Amino acid sequence: MFINRNLKYRDILIFALIGVVGYKIIDNYDYFFNIGKKILSIISPFIYCMICAYILNPLVSFFEKRFKMKRVMSIAIAYFIIVTLIFIVLFFTIPSLIDSILNITQEIPNYMEIIQKWIDSLLKNERIKGLIIQAGFFNKFKEISSQMGSVAIGLLQDLVMYLLSFTSNLVNVVLGFFISIYVLADKEKFVRGAKTITYMIFKEEKGMQLISFIRTYNKMIGTYIGIKAIDSAIVGLIALVGLLVVGAPYAPLVALVVGVTNMIPYFGPLIGIIVGSIFAIFVSPMKALVVFLLLLCIQQFDAWYLDPKLIGKKVGISPFGIILGVTIGGGIWGPIGMLLGSPTIGTINIYFEKFVTKFKEKNPKLVKEENLAEFDE
Repeated sequence: MFINRNLKYRDILIFALIGVVGYKIIDNYDYFFNIGKKILSIISPFIYCMICAYILNPLVSFFEKRFKMKRVMSIAIAYFIIVTLIFIVLFFTIPSLIDSILNITQEIPNYMEIIQKWIDSLLKNERIKGLIIQAGFFNKFKEISSQMGSVAIGLLQDLVMYLLSFTSNLVNVVLGFFISIYVLADKEKFVRGAKTITYMIFKEEKGMQLISFIRTYNKMIGTYIGIKAIDSAIVGLIALVGLLVVGAPYAPLVALVVGVTNMIPYFGPLIGIIVGSIFAIFVSPMKALVVFLLLLCIQQFDAWYLDPKLIGKKVGISPFGIILGVTIGGGIWGPIGMLLGSPTIGTINIYFEKFVTKFKEKNPKLVKEENLAEFDE
């Protein structure tokens, strides 16, 4: 085995040092992981600060450009609007949601009793029972029915623990929210600093490409998530009014689920319909049918009219691309990954089309329209 003579001793030393450091990090994974968690908890207010500034920047820019306001006044009005909305949500929505969750917890034994009666009446039908036994699902069927109560209670306990963990981070969130005021006040300075660091690390050409990519991705996120949030808020309000009119149980909670899950393309609306129908079926099957049809009509109104009006073809992603992005994003990063799936696929699609266009310009004879037409036939 020959060593490349052009390889300097300094490079060999650097590679060896990287190997030793990498080995030590892997060998002491728990120690370095705990250090990373501690550092992350310390800087978490600044992470929340950047997230808040990123979310509120379009609103601040809107007041600056549309009404020719000064930066200080635009920030003050934007934060006043957000704080007012948060107060309204906390004052009118949170107590109702807590009551709904407590009522569901208390009613779980009754719900399980109803389900058990349904299962018992189902198993009294010899034909259905025979099909279940032949399929080998009889024992599993009984086991699942007996564990449904504990599973439901476990899910509610997980929800409560999640709310408690969010409450424990509330101080960092509030602190980050107020620090973001200073970020927005000097946002040009932060942007210039970020660009300078990018150029220092990636040099000018690669740095410009990275900045261009970030701008495109930011535009896709604003186009999809920002407008989709408005769309989902409208859908949630319509669902709340409709559920209150038909007398659906836990209407605020179901409307919140419908609005939040509507942010997830294709799969989200189905989740909202299923949750609302499950809550209603314990009142009566007819009530469940009414809720199902109501939510289905609302989602169809959103799919055929509201969503195209607001978003239209601005994102430019095929249904297959959206499903692919939501599936991969959800598998990697959960609900946040599902939200970012569509903008990510949209950004990739933009650069893929640019790459294909350049390829066709350089190779005009390689891909011909006649060949594509024959392939389509």
